[in-house]
Amino acid sequence: MGILDDVVVNAKSAAEAVGKKAGQLVDVSKLRINLAELNAEISKRYEALGEYVYEACREQLAEDAEAVGKMAEIDELIAQQAAVAKELSDKQNKVTCPTCGKQSAVGTRYCSNCGTKLTEE
Repeated sequence: MGILDDVVVNAKSAAEAVGKKAGQLVDVSKLRINLAELNAEISKRYEALGEYVYEACREQLAEDAEAVGKMAEIDELIAQQAAVAKELSDKQNKVTCPTCGKQSAVGTRYCSNCGTKLTEE
């Protein structure tokens, strides 16, 4: 084997090592993305469960002063959220469906997402 043959063999070896490392990096990136997506889905499910429990247990927690205070704080934030969303819709010339929350142009009679009649204010 000559020097040129050694260079070619070493270059092939290096290329294979780089290819293997690149493959590992791609695999790691895919796993990280998958993990982030799973974490986001878990958070979304926790939030949905929390909303369900909140709505289902409001009456049972009416005797607990601390729970009532926390529920009042949440209710205030929901009211603020609705006011800001309404102001945003007004500035964008949009109306928000009261059933599904989809925005439509002012003057639209029915929601294109769920079919709810949109009222004129």
